[in-house]
Amino acid sequence: MLSDALTKAAKSVSDAIRQTDEYKDYTEQKKLVRSNPETKKLIERARFIQEKLMEIPENDRNSDYVDSLQDEYEELTENTSVYEYMRIESVYVAMVQEALGTIVEDIDIDIM
Repeated sequence: MLSDALTKAAKSVSDAIRQTDEYKDYTEQKKLVRSNPETKKLIERARFIQEKLMEIPENDRNSDYVDSLQDEYEELTENTSVYEYMRIESVYVAMVQEALGTIVEDIDIDIM
């Protein structure tokens, strides 16, 4: 259980994140996607392809299967709505990861 001071500090960080342009852009894009089921479906497919590509070992990346996945991903991201959502989501996630990284670095978590 978090102490009151730590809970307040965590809420302060959350509030600071919600004030960023990255968060505001992301929430706006999320609303647009939720209002368009077809775009949401395309984004889900693009994410699935990203995950599949990340699972493939480096030495197996020169295959027709990988080429077909990459071609499909490129085709999906030619859709402006898909591309814009994924770009803005990536920027937002990177910002949150950087904030968390700063906290982890500052409190010296060294997992062995």
